[in-house]
Amino acid sequence: MIVKTRTEEYSYIGLQLLNRRLHESHEMKELIHSKMHKALAGIHGEVRVDGVFSKYSFPFEYVVLHDVSLESYGKFQIDTVFFTQYFGVVLESKNIGGKLSFKQNPSQLERENEEGKVDVFESPEVQIERNIFLLDEWLKQHGVTIPVFGVIVLTNSKVRVIEPPTKYNAILHQTIPIYLRNIPRERRYISRKELHKLSTEILNSHKTYFPYPMCNRWGINPNDLQTGVCFEKCEMFGMVKRKNGWNCIRCGHVDRLVHEKAIREWFVLIGDTINNRQCRKFLHINSHHVASRLLQSMDLIRTGTSQSKIEYKWKW
Repeated sequence: MIVKTRTEEYSYIGLQLLNRRLHESHEMKELIHSKMHKALAGIHGEVRVDGVFSKYSFPFEYVVLHDVSLESYGKFQIDTVFFTQYFGVVLESKNIGGKLSFKQNPSQLERENEEGKVDVFESPEVQIERNIFLLDEWLKQHGVTIPVFGVIVLTNSKVRVIEPPTKYNAILHQTIPIYLRNIPRERRYISRKELHKLSTEILNSHKTYFPYPMCNRWGINPNDLQTGVCFEKCEMFGMVKRKNGWNCIRCGHVDRLVHEKAIREWFVLIGDTINNRQCRKFLHINSHHVASRLLQSMDLIRTGTSQSKIEYKWKW
């Protein structure tokens, strides 16, 4: 039974917006562009894993939770966690093609692509071990004792494992049902009622992770970003505010509410709060009154009393 589906990939959304507002000549442009495409590849891989659990079921009581963010001795995020009365399994999905070598001392993943170029990634084994430790501590804090295993799920069809991992299995996403069915079920650690109570507690403890503002995360000066309201169809920044709405200076398209997306981008990219002056500068408008009206028209949290100290926050 799938208890929690996957939520929006907020890191990818942030990278998309950051990539769009960075000038082509910016020193971080290539890196952000690359990270954006890697994040998208990860999403595609996770969708394949989701499809497996949507298609198959198991001959025993189980719960599946995708994209879980919890906190014990630290915050941690799990791609997919599978619980039964007998055990739990952390599934770490990797959408990486090419020839893979799981190296030890130090633990890292090497990938050789079709052109022979070798890239190095953080070892999925390290990620799984960290998540298992933190999840086990979270379970103990909630009075649950159950063995937790881990498996690396390879979701790219063009993958070949040259050196397999030593501590955790690596499997193709199509074989997830076989792998889970073959884990021995010798002892029930929790009852069916406790299993579903556990899934409810995980849902209640889950805290969606917002990796914002992106400029802080990537060490980018907000002054380096292109400002203004963008009409996406023309990919043009600098829509002009007139009485009939926002006008695209390239094609003349008019949109009355496109400023809302631009203001949301401020919170994703630049800061937790925005004031009137910042709004005017970011949207390229001169009127204090117009900026105030636009901010007040959105469902934002307003703080401060005097005009000079009023700030607005986004309700995540």
